[in-house]
Amino acid sequence: MLPMNTKCILQNSLWNLVLLLLVSCSDTDLKEIGTGDSYGRQNAIAEIGAQPVMFNLKYDVPDGYRVSFEVYGENPLETQGGLLVKKSNLSPIFTGITNGRGEYMLSRLLPEQAGDLYVYSSYIGVPSLLYGRIANGTADFKEVEQSRNDAETKALLGWSDNFPYLKLGGWNSLGKPDYITKKEDVSSSILKAINQAFPEWKSAAPEYRKRTDIYVQKDAQIWVSMLHSGSLFDNVLGYFSYKGDIKDVDPASIKEIIAFPRASIVRLLSSGLKAGEAVQLKYYNPETGRLENTFPQGTSIGWVLRSDGYNLLNRTVSDGKFRFYSYPEWNPESGNKSHTVLFKKDNFVVVGFEDLPNERINLLKGDGDCNDLMFHVSSYPADAITYDIPEIPDGSGATEETEDVDAIQQLSEVMDLPSDDPDFWNDLWIASKSTLNWNVSDQENLDSYGSIVGLKEELIVANSRTMNSLIVEQPVNAASSRIFVKTTIRRTKTATTEKKRIFVKTTVRGMTVEVEMEVDAYAMSIRKNTANEEILRKILSLRNKIDANEPIRITVEMEFDPIPWEQFEDLVPGPYSPHIVE
Repeated sequence: MLPMNTKCILQNSLWNLVLLLLVSCSDTDLKEIGTGDSYGRQNAIAEIGAQPVMFNLKYDVPDGYRVSFEVYGENPLETQGGLLVKKSNLSPIFTGITNGRGEYMLSRLLPEQAGDLYVYSSYIGVPSLLYGRIANGTADFKEVEQSRNDAETKALLGWSDNFPYLKLGGWNSLGKPDYITKKEDVSSSILKAINQAFPEWKSAAPEYRKRTDIYVQKDAQIWVSMLHSGSLFDNVLGYFSYKGDIKDVDPASIKEIIAFPRASIVRLLSSGLKAGEAVQLKYYNPETGRLENTFPQGTSIGWVLRSDGYNLLNRTVSDGKFRFYSYPEWNPESGNKSHTVLFKKDNFVVVGFEDLPNERINLLKGDGDCNDLMFHVSSYPADAITYDIPEIPDGSGATEETEDVDAIQQLSEVMDLPSDDPDFWNDLWIASKSTLNWNVSDQENLDSYGSIVGLKEELIVANSRTMNSLIVEQPVNAASSRIFVKTTIRRTKTATTEKKRIFVKTTVRGMTVEVEMEVDAYAMSIRKNTANEEILRKILSLRNKIDANEPIRITVEMEFDPIPWEQFEDLVPGPYSPHIVE
């Protein structure tokens, strides 16, 4: 474990500067670093420190549902043309994944200057953005409300406050219906499968767009429950019913009924709509003009989404920015008119909606992922609506994630240095970009955070004069020799022994050195020592570059048998960036 006073900075802008300096130029295009008076400002490194922060992060999810997330120092989301998108020029401080209970209760080293934290996740069934502020070494998080109700925007886009519709009942100030009849459970396997089939900001696969209306093959009662809302807008979800071929239906003749006046899951307030809360749909009988509990056999149910059609200020439903139907031909685009997906998983039927046009209309255009609004449709009897609906594949199996961590530290803080020539060794600094690879299998216990399976370290080694030049100055005529060291360590079982075999392969400018040794499973320090020895050897062989105020670049790649997060800090092979602290 690294000492708590380890000096580091986790700033992607800094690392981007270093990479721009050392990687973008070829070995034959070498220039000199301008040092100026940077040597006199070497405290610029030492004064930038780190702080341990305990994360109290909890998503309200079913057991077994692990949520991947990214942590930022500012809000990573912005609106572009009415669409909520991630900022393209912003990188996370770190990424993580919860345990099987939806919790992340770990301590992490963050930049000393960090205060506000934003946690972003693209996973279905959780808020896209959480906010927390570091206080006394702890960060607690709450949801950030993303919805917008802007009068000027509505006027620009031709907002209408009146349109004919039927309703199932009333609703409160947050748009939650007062006719909620039950709460339906959603399993972690369902959420995993949806995440895999419908990733954020990727167009939904065509096989789930082929059929989008619900066909009732026997008399049934129908319920709809909200599964996920990932939109900037306060959308209205309505439905209608018909018999026969919808091609023969005049859209002006349908009776639209409001199912959810505000189809947005609200986690911050107890009076808001919660995931799984269901309303019973009513069948409009055209002969009697009445709403009935049972949908007759042979009826089809279509869907209507009114984009940003709920007004929180006056609690009214209106036409909204756009009106999209589950029947594509009624939608306003000239090309791709599809706005819904329909699928099932183990007879769990889901409909997803895209709430912006597929082509630019009134300056707005969507991403086609059809997960701005997702809702579950159930029936009694249960098999009344599952006819001819495509099945999505399992979302089970290992979850693979990566995490980048940047840091600058004195070399003496991360490895034991030779005792000879202390003036040289004690003046060395190391800038590192670490990429962790880990996975989580379905067999992991609920409290597990998964296992580390690999580590890649991109290292820049330089004396204090040069490192300060890289940090605090714009490089003038800047470049250096590019030194590449690749170390791959893989632990595998042999057929003849229970011992582990470690393979180390190092390549420097075409020269290959192979080292092979046998160790028992607990001799983890050998891996670290081997990597450290190789790094020190390369530093010595290139000392003339360092003495000439040039940085050197070393890349270390390691693969190993899965190591649980809980053990990683003790077994990690040479972590030059801080990861998890206890």
